[in-house]
Amino acid sequence: MKKVITIAAIIALIGASCRKQADYMPYIGENGELAYSTYAEQFDYLWKALSTGYVFWDVDTTDWDAMYDRFYPAFHELDKKYEQVGYVKTEELEQLYTKIVGGLVDHHLVFRVRNLHPAPNDSNSYIVIRPSSLELPTRDYYYEPAGDENQGIQNFLQNIENQYTVETHESCLAYAPELGMFITYHYILFKLPDGRKIPYLWQSSAAITPVMLQNEEGAQLLDHYFRAIVETPRNELAGFILDNRCNRGGYQDDLDYLVGNYLNERTEIMKTRYKEGPGRYEYSVWTPYFIDPNKRYHRDITAENIPYVILCDIHSVSMGEIEPMIIKAVLPTAHTIGERTHGGTGPLQGANRIDLNYGGPFGTSDLSEGHYVYTSTFEAQIGGKVWEGIGHTPDEIVLRKDYNGDFKPQLDAAINYIRNH
Repeated sequence: MKKVITIAAIIALIGASCRKQADYMPYIGENGELAYSTYAEQFDYLWKALSTGYVFWDVDTTDWDAMYDRFYPAFHELDKKYEQVGYVKTEELEQLYTKIVGGLVDHHLVFRVRNLHPAPNDSNSYIVIRPSSLELPTRDYYYEPAGDENQGIQNFLQNIENQYTVETHESCLAYAPELGMFITYHYILFKLPDGRKIPYLWQSSAAITPVMLQNEEGAQLLDHYFRAIVETPRNELAGFILDNRCNRGGYQDDLDYLVGNYLNERTEIMKTRYKEGPGRYEYSVWTPYFIDPNKRYHRDITAENIPYVILCDIHSVSMGEIEPMIIKAVLPTAHTIGERTHGGTGPLQGANRIDLNYGGPFGTSDLSEGHYVYTSTFEAQIGGKVWEGIGHTPDEIVLRKDYNGDFKPQLDAAINYIRNH
């Protein structure tokens, strides 16, 4: 998800490779140069960069200093091994770094490092570690993805008319230039036996704002969904559904529609803060984030007691899970259904935007510097708590437990909730 905030620019020399001399380094985003030639120097560099630029030290229980003291000698041993045999197996490097960063709480974090001297038969010369990929399988409702995690739900929605009474079904693939990706939408108008209607929207990512501005077909579909909610007479509108299952995240500004449409006054929805200095706990103040009423599609669903159901699952990540959290916290008639979400709630901005910050992604995505670490730029607080690594627990738990399993029970639960409220 993207929210750009600029702060003071810093580009400076990297400190010495001994932690006793400096326990932080000036943050350089993607503007640095290759700063190491040995495994010990590489570890020292990356340890210092995370010590400075990682935004979750206040909630992460990892003893970062102990990691240095424990593993720095192991990287010296790798240097000795290289001098003796001329290579280090990538698998061995990966095992070390997994022990070091694999338990970090940031569920956006992707830690990519190039092996300086891989073995001739290594299939890869770099490692990739995602703490979330290590944590998620420990949950009792985890199911192993089998490829693109949203293909199953798309197959389900494409055949929706065979399982429900549907008055309208529109779908489209809309390109969002700022995200550089295509977003899939399904707008469905369900019809209950008593004649009342339930507008429903599934979105593969959170990109309503740019799509409304830049994609005619996508904007038309979204307009139909929002108009069905705000223009259908109350006696004909049972409630409405936002389906964020398998939602990969995207734009914070989408809350202007998903929350702002239903507000009567300016409302604080969350707080964020960033690293404003190189020290591990040098944070900015918590800054409130407000949403104003959106007059384009306005309806007071609280006064009319209209149920607003949001579906989410273990693959709802970033804005895909922040949206149900905030909607539930702000709107009294909101109700969430599904599985506890992914746990990646820290807002980000890309490494190419980190020229003015002490935190967030660093390195280069092509590994020309030898590393690229993708990590949250901001810490978010919703309802007075940081939910990183935890995610959102729905009001009503309905598990799927199987990647290729039945998506229907969760949707059935949403429709039944609306019918009974």
